[in-house]
Amino acid sequence: MFFVLRHGQTDWNVEARLQGSTDIPLNDTGRAQARAAAAFFKDRGLTRIVTSPLIRAHETARLVGEQLGLEPVIDARLIERNFGLFEGMTIDEVHQHREEMRDHMNPTADVDGKHYPWNAEALPAVIDRVFDCVNAYRHADTCLFVCHGIPFRAISRKFIDDMYSSPNCAPVMFEETDGKWRMVALDPDNAPIQQIYNAQTTMGRI
Repeated sequence: MFFVLRHGQTDWNVEARLQGSTDIPLNDTGRAQARAAAAFFKDRGLTRIVTSPLIRAHETARLVGEQLGLEPVIDARLIERNFGLFEGMTIDEVHQHREEMRDHMNPTADVDGKHYPWNAEALPAVIDRVFDCVNAYRHADTCLFVCHGIPFRAISRKFIDDMYSSPNCAPVMFEETDGKWRMVALDPDNAPIQQIYNAQTTMGRI
């Protein structure tokens, strides 16, 4: 059993901009989301919080950890995917520029059919590093992993063989029964969404 939390809201989330490896801080709503999410992890027996080093994830982990009495451990394998030339663009701008940026695209970088620039991190590499990170900790501790949108999808793909998009600060538990994993949304009002990315529905409930 382990737990996963995507970081709280940032101004770029509100603007539907691809953040990737760009280090964007939480906004006030994101900080409120992190404090609210902490309540769902109390009495869960958590012994470790592992977080991406990017400030939006690290601050989320710190705010949760303050309420649980845990100091987050940083692991770079949880960092968000680098989107290359697309970082800083809105979702609409990415769709608008895909055709004119065809020469910059890398059709082998993805497993979801959405081609990204040549200087973007390949999605299979993201999936592998995130999976390695989770497996490095989950056997010895009851862990909360605080990460980002694409790493969350990587975890859902590897453990339940399906990709889910997570709203900001949607608390989730992954548990194994008889060799089969399932994902449990701890907050029914703020739960992951199956196989879609909708900028209007992934902002979190606060």
